[in-house]
Amino acid sequence: MSDLLGNNNATGPYPGHEALYQKILLISRTHLSEIITKAIVLTDKMLSEICKQELLDQDRSSIGSDNLENYKLFKSASNTLEINFKYAIEQRFLEFKKQLNYKSTATVKLQLIDMNDMEDVVISELIAEAILRKFATPIGITNRRFCTLFGLQEPCLNKTPLTEKSLIDFLRVALQELELPSKVCALIYRNYEVVLFEYINEFYAMVNEPMIAAGILPHLQIQNLASKAQFIQNQNRDENARTVNVDATISNNLQSEFQQNHKSTWSQADLPTSKFDHALFEELCNYLHTWRPQNNQGSEAPVSNKSNQSSTPSRPRQALATHQMISVLSALQAALPDRIASSMQGGETSISKMMKFEMANSAQKIGLPVDAYEINRDDEDAVDLVGMLFDVLASERDFRDEAKVMMSRLVVPYTKAAVLDKRLFLTKAHPARKLLNALTEAVEGNKGDGPQDRELLNKAESTVDRLVADFNEDIAIFELLEQEMRTHMDQHKRRIDLAEKRAKEAQRGQERLENARMLAARELEVQTQNIVLPPVIQDFFARYWTHHLSMISLRDGEDSLAWSSAIQLAQDIIKILQSSPPEARSESLFLKRPMMEIVFSSSGVLSDASRAIIQNIAESATKYQSINLKQNDVDAVSIKQPIISESALHLVFNKDALDYENNDVAYFKSLEIGAWLQLEDGKGSFTPIKLAWVSPISSRLMFVNRRGVRVLVVSVEELAQMKKQAKLIVHDKENVFDQTLDRVLDRLKSDLA
Repeated sequence: MSDLLGNNNATGPYPGHEALYQKILLISRTHLSEIITKAIVLTDKMLSEICKQELLDQDRSSIGSDNLENYKLFKSASNTLEINFKYAIEQRFLEFKKQLNYKSTATVKLQLIDMNDMEDVVISELIAEAILRKFATPIGITNRRFCTLFGLQEPCLNKTPLTEKSLIDFLRVALQELELPSKVCALIYRNYEVVLFEYINEFYAMVNEPMIAAGILPHLQIQNLASKAQFIQNQNRDENARTVNVDATISNNLQSEFQQNHKSTWSQADLPTSKFDHALFEELCNYLHTWRPQNNQGSEAPVSNKSNQSSTPSRPRQALATHQMISVLSALQAALPDRIASSMQGGETSISKMMKFEMANSAQKIGLPVDAYEINRDDEDAVDLVGMLFDVLASERDFRDEAKVMMSRLVVPYTKAAVLDKRLFLTKAHPARKLLNALTEAVEGNKGDGPQDRELLNKAESTVDRLVADFNEDIAIFELLEQEMRTHMDQHKRRIDLAEKRAKEAQRGQERLENARMLAARELEVQTQNIVLPPVIQDFFARYWTHHLSMISLRDGEDSLAWSSAIQLAQDIIKILQSSPPEARSESLFLKRPMMEIVFSSSGVLSDASRAIIQNIAESATKYQSINLKQNDVDAVSIKQPIISESALHLVFNKDALDYENNDVAYFKSLEIGAWLQLEDGKGSFTPIKLAWVSPISSRLMFVNRRGVRVLVVSVEELAQMKKQAKLIVHDKENVFDQTLDRVLDRLKSDLA
């Protein structure tokens, strides 16, 4: 490279260097961004193919595998990677410009490398060496011109943002903030290297073009450097070819996937099912078949409305084929009818009945004669079960009106998914079930009070938008959206965990304080039993001494020297009042002043204020006449259990007045941390609450909501009464979909009863 460099006689920046610098920055940012985009697309295809091949090799049973998890993490981070890459380019150019020194050469800076970044640094250096071996000439000439632009000397050639090392560092810096698996990062590096090797000559040609036009070292020429027009032409040609191939591949894959899905829905074993799941589904269907005729839910003509039932011919109707059902539902998916949204918001008509009514209208619009077709029983089961599922969600979940409108848009896609794949009701691992769980967790009880909560609502809404827009017949869209939704929610989990931790610490501190106050009150009762004290001294014990004793209990415990000293002070004061002659009491009490001032200091009463109170105590003691009460004259002092005072919480009340079942008490005593219940919110709906902490002092249970905020502190007896009063729903299942199916079954049984 030295023969190309020669001697730099420039003594300052080249005329118009600022405008050229901005132009080179724009070229670099634009075309390097295109290169990283191509690398990301290539990585996406490779990861997708790996997952598809794994599914085929393992009979499509690898949902939740490491490869699929890696693919979803990559998909969720790809946009951020592009943004970070562009930012890294701009920062590198800006740092170079800040370090410009026209009088001296740049100095070498030594930096320590974190061990976690060592692998990326090694990969970057290896790729940079490979680039330099093949493209040393264009790299050298480009950096030579760039340094001449600023009047820099030869040692600065390796410091520009256009070196082979800088091209790799852009990617390394962009990946630093992303928590991607090492395998995925290695694949991104490899694909970036492949694309970079393909377009690096064209890139350097475009960077050199404005500098050559400005007259910067025009004599330095490089063979095989393409012109700008040629680069754009080649790029467009390659892009068109890739687009055609990609579209054809996607089309073939979707067609193959659709055909495979429709060969035999029930025979595929790609999702785990159990005998219990099958038994539950059969029980649901049996109750549904008995319930449907009694409730006139369209047993005659599910795709026809009441207006044309009178003209229904007596001849048998033909059952709608699956593709006809999908066509009817697809016509409803893009624009949700208002009747379904109204039913979700509390209408008197069930969602399933509205769905059948709208399906009749949709069938007419696509040319199906409604008097000749009907829905077969299995498909009608799917329509009814999905409708009932969303009926329960709307009535028993804590959704705002906006959330209900958003969730109502899921009715048609989920009905279509249930028609396509009955395993929606048969396996907990079904992606559609998992997506509904994630969406419900995101919006339930979420009032959008803070920016994070609003962001979560926006993410849920965008997920619903994508499902409505993109769901055709490929169930995989549910899995992809669920993983993206979960990844987004995981970002909020740390904040929620922190809020829950603070709630536990606050409750723990409050209970310790209440317990300490209770111990101090009991100790006061013991020390002053059967004794009537002067008002001033009684106030000293009730206000200052008990507070001091409770603070000692919190800090040091009942076995500490400070606790014993405080008890001894109380005993000494009472002894002085009862045994000393009146004229000697004042002097004796003043001898206790150091200890009494310690008591006052616990309450923030210092110096003159404490001395004035002690003076009043001494004066009162000289006038005191000892009175001992008989036991039958003493009013029993009941030391009540501590009560949570926050108005936002449910309060502890008299356990003797509770009405509960002992079996429920035993159940709640065995409830594990992290268990979820549903609590009535006073408006007819139920909000989810999570057991976050059990007090070792009072054995009370503290519950938080989905945001980690404390909402309930109660005893097990109170929980048992709430359950008996139907103010609390206890679920055997862990997730929302399973819980809602159980409630659907309960409603069917109740209606039939």
